[in-house]
Amino acid sequence: MDEKRITSIARLDEAIARIADAAVADGLCEAVLLKGSIARGDADEFSDIDLYLVVSPQNRDAVLERREHYLAAYGDVVFIEDVDFGLPQKVAIFPDALHVDLYVAEPEQVGGLDPVVAICDPAGLFTNVTPTRADVTDEELCRHFSSVLYCLVEASCAYGRRNDAWAAKIMSDAVGELSVLVRSLYDRRYAFLGLKKINEVIPAEDYQLLEAIYASLGRGDFLEAAEAILNVLDAFLVNADDGLAAKLDTRFLTWAKESLGTLLFAKCDNVLSMDVPVTSPRTYEEFCEGCSLDVPIGTARAELDDAAPRIPWWPDHEIVPGTKSPEELRVWLEGHLDVERMPLEKVSQTRLWAMRYNIETQLGIDGSELEFVAYRILDTERNAPYLEEGKCVRVGIFEPRILMELTTGYLETTSSRLFDEYVVERGVSEKDLVKKTYRLLDYLLHLRNLEDPGWE
Repeated sequence: MDEKRITSIARLDEAIARIADAAVADGLCEAVLLKGSIARGDADEFSDIDLYLVVSPQNRDAVLERREHYLAAYGDVVFIEDVDFGLPQKVAIFPDALHVDLYVAEPEQVGGLDPVVAICDPAGLFTNVTPTRADVTDEELCRHFSSVLYCLVEASCAYGRRNDAWAAKIMSDAVGELSVLVRSLYDRRYAFLGLKKINEVIPAEDYQLLEAIYASLGRGDFLEAAEAILNVLDAFLVNADDGLAAKLDTRFLTWAKESLGTLLFAKCDNVLSMDVPVTSPRTYEEFCEGCSLDVPIGTARAELDDAAPRIPWWPDHEIVPGTKSPEELRVWLEGHLDVERMPLEKVSQTRLWAMRYNIETQLGIDGSELEFVAYRILDTERNAPYLEEGKCVRVGIFEPRILMELTTGYLETTSSRLFDEYVVERGVSEKDLVKKTYRLLDYLLHLRNLEDPGWE
């Protein structure tokens, strides 16, 4: 096989030739194809190989069993894994860092969205394949546009909780969504690839804008990063054609720009953040005195209702006012999922003091009579939606649990989903609706999490 006719990149061509020849030698394949960047003609020395072994139904199982043998024709692997996103796939990494995705497909499963290059096709099954992938639609771009703004709101919440690692991750997701928009101005067909090789597609000055956002995140300057993201959205809006511009959620964009530095990525007057001191206090009084120390080991948070932010979502969303008492919430909680009471001695005393401190500060009361209860969230099938690591459970907390103060209804939990449900179950009052208090905004944010879990 003439290796140079494929990519003219020696390492890629050698791997393609050896693996394809091994597969063809068995006489089990109808065709051997390349897809991905190699088939598109934009591969470079860092590209992976998307290799498809096209088989008849009767030979499928035999070829699946032989895949590692075919890969070994290029050399030993340092990593290999089975993946299935609709087609069985072997992911292999070789000692020279070459990455090969080896697929097995019947002819009708190959798909015709993107170009294919036939390495072996004796029956001419793929001789006249014309790619059918359409340009990214206006509707898809509108979703990416709104998703960038959703990410900023969610990242701002993480930032307000001082969970900078999660905030940075969500902000990075926002840049990924943003890259699709920027790329679409120059490469509408493959805009969905986003950041992948985007520096070769868009002008250098545009790419530098995206790099600058990551530089801001690296410095921990979330406000600067958010401002840069909004500036790029503004520029995209200006450069979008009139038909697309009319469909974009400019109201959401306007709200985000007006809220930057106040509701978004700022310490609001109605949010109290309290640092737990490094020293180990022996009494609650020592704990309160230690809050003035400069070096924190953790954060507790309380929300007050004395602000009236603008509400960005669902102006026509029907909300029936009504709030549940702490006792009603406790009964709901114990019946809502499988929990087991924990002795308070098993709970960090510092965490309990932090809860008391926040409640006292928020409500202006003497917290000496507060009554706390702790629950362990059991590992049951019913509880599975509340125990998904990273999405429903805060990463790094090993025992899923709940802390509740019985006289005020104040709650802390390791399960993000449970907290969303608790806030919505607690409800909002008529005053919250009329005054548009912070409690209403909090309610709407948690309601959004439940109604559209993928939005974050």
